[in-house]
Amino acid sequence: MDQGTEGLLPLSALRPVHRAITGVNTAVGLDATLQAIADGVAGCTPFKNVAVNVVREDGDLHCRAIAGPPELAEALLGNVCARRAAEKLLDIAEPWGSHWLLRDTPLGSVPGGIRFPAGPREKTEEAREAADAAEPGAGSWLDGYSLMAPMRDAAGELVGILWLGDPGDGRIPPAWVGDVLEMFTEQAAIAILNARRHDESARRLARLEQEREELRSDIAERHRREEHLRHQARHDALTGLANPVELNERLIAMLADQIPIAVVFCDLDRFKEVNDSRGHAVGDNVLRVVAERLRGAVRGEDVVARVGGDEFVVVAAGIGSDEAKVLMDRIDQAFAHPMPIGGAKLLVRVSLGLAYEPARPENALAAEERAQELLGSADREMYARKRARASFTRLSRGWARRATAPG
Repeated sequence: MDQGTEGLLPLSALRPVHRAITGVNTAVGLDATLQAIADGVAGCTPFKNVAVNVVREDGDLHCRAIAGPPELAEALLGNVCARRAAEKLLDIAEPWGSHWLLRDTPLGSVPGGIRFPAGPREKTEEAREAADAAEPGAGSWLDGYSLMAPMRDAAGELVGILWLGDPGDGRIPPAWVGDVLEMFTEQAAIAILNARRHDESARRLARLEQEREELRSDIAERHRREEHLRHQARHDALTGLANPVELNERLIAMLADQIPIAVVFCDLDRFKEVNDSRGHAVGDNVLRVVAERLRGAVRGEDVVARVGGDEFVVVAAGIGSDEAKVLMDRIDQAFAHPMPIGGAKLLVRVSLGLAYEPARPENALAAEERAQELLGSADREMYARKRARASFTRLSRGWARRATAPG
C-alpha cells in the first residue's frame, strides 16, 4: 500500500526521506548543513517553502537557509527573530503532532518577517473540497498559514525552528508528514550541533594555524635579524666586504682542509692624498669602487676582505702557484684604468703582495698560526713591492731631471 493514511508513512516517501537525511548528515559545515535541511524538507514533504532558523548565542533565531523561490530568500534570509516573540506564537498556535500550526496569523505578530506567500495551487477550490470530503481530518491550507517545527537536542534545548509554508496542493498535509518532520527534526538538530562543533574546530584549527604561522614568521624574522647582526659583525659597513674577523675564520677553515691557498695583500697607493685633497666622501666612494673591482677580478667563492683603511686581502683556495700569479696580475689590471668618481676620473693604483701555501699535511703549525703567517708574508711582500716601486719612481724622476738640465 503506497497511499498514506492517518499514522502510516507511504512507501513512496521512504526514499526521499532517506535521501534527505543522508544529505543532511553528509554536509560539511553549518551553512551547508542548514541548506541541506531546507532542501531535504522541501524534497521529502509537500511543503515548497522552508525557512531554517537557528538559535544564536544570544538566544534569538537567525534565518540562515531557505528552500523556495528567490523572492522568498530575498525577503527572509538573514532576518532575526527574537526568541521571546517566537515563543509567544506558541500561545496562539495549535498543536499539529509535535509541531505547531499557525492559522490566519496577523502579519504584525509574525517575528522576523516569517509569512509565506500562498503560492500557486495545483488544485481548484472544488478539488480541494472534494479531497477534504474524501479524507476526513484534512483541511484547506489558506493564506497566512504556517507550520513551526522546533528542532531540539537530547536535553530538550531549542536548537532551531523550521518554518514551513505552501504545501503545494493547497491542503493541510496528512499526519504522516508530521511523522516525517518529527524524525527529520531530530536528525537535523543532531546535524546542526555536529556542524557547529565542526565549524568551531575548524575555527580553532585556523586560529592555531594562524598562531603557528605568526610564530614561524616571528622566528624567521628573528633569524633574519640575527643573520643581519652576524653579517654586520663580520663585514665592513662601507664596502660590504668581509672584515678581519670573517677573513680570519674563512682562512683558518681553508687551511684546516689542507688545500692550496693564495693570499693577495692589496694596499692603495697615495690614498691619503685623495682624502686630504678631495675629502672623505670622495675617499669613501673610491673605497667602494675598489671593492667592486676586487670582486670583479676574482671568483665567486674567493674571499675579499677590507682589513684596514686602504688595505684589502684576497684569499683564493684550491689553485696552483701559477694560477696564483695570474690572479695577482688580474687584480693589478683591474686598477689600470681611472675610476669615475663624482664627475671626475681618478687613477688609483694598488701595491700587491702574494703569499702561497701549497697543500702540506706535514706542516706542524696549527691552522691559526699558519693563517697569521700567510697574512704576514703577503703583507711583507706587498710592502717590499711598494718600496721597490717608490725607489724606481724616484730614480726615474732623477734621470728625467738630469736629462732636461741645461749644459
